[in-house]
Order: sequence, then structure tokens, then C-alpha cells
Amino acid sequence: MAHDDRLTLGQMLDTVRRIRATIRGHTREAFEADEVRQLALLHLIQVLGEAASRTSAAFREAHPELPWGQMVGMRNRIVHGYDHVDSDIVWRVATEDLEPVLAALERVAAE
Repeated sequence: MAHDDRLTLGQMLDTVRRIRATIRGHTREAFEADEVRQLALLHLIQVLGEAASRTSAAFREAHPELPWGQMVGMRNRIVHGYDHVDSDIVWRVATEDLEPVLAALERVAAE
């Protein structure tokens, strides 16, 4: 793994953990009522996708267990289609989809 990929991997791990902390202890209803928390979550998901896009092609090919395209695609949707972001998808990403991503990132970091 290239030095830059290792650094980016660490940033991705940190970002996923921050996403989890942002929603920890909050219900969907509380999340919907908290605009600042919503904006923070959108920003963190955007950061995760940007970091994913900065990894080398060789690194992405070596780790197909990570949803590279989905992470980058979500970032692009938030940045370029911000007026059509589906809060159901954002909530699902934060509460369900990131757990396997976190586990995979931790496995890769341990290599």
C-alpha cells in the first residue's frame, strides 16, 4: 500500500467513526428535527467519498470488498445534486451501510 493510500485509509476510518458518533443515540425523528446534525452528516459522507476517490486504482483493485463506486457516487450526489438528496438514503447509509464498510476498513488497516 502506498503511503498516500495508508494516510487516506486512516482518514476514511476516522470519518466513518465520526459519522457513527454523529448519529449515536439519535432516532430518525430526532435526526430529522436537527438541521445542524443533518448538515454535519452530509458533510462527513461527502468527505468519505472524496477520500475514497483519492485512493490509487491499485489500492481499490486490491480491496474490492469496499464499495468504492458507491462511496464516490454518494459524494457526487451530495455535491452536485444537493437539492435532490434523499434523507431516507442518507439515514440508511449512516445507520446500516457503514457498518460493513467500517469492518472492511479496519481489516485493511490491520494488513
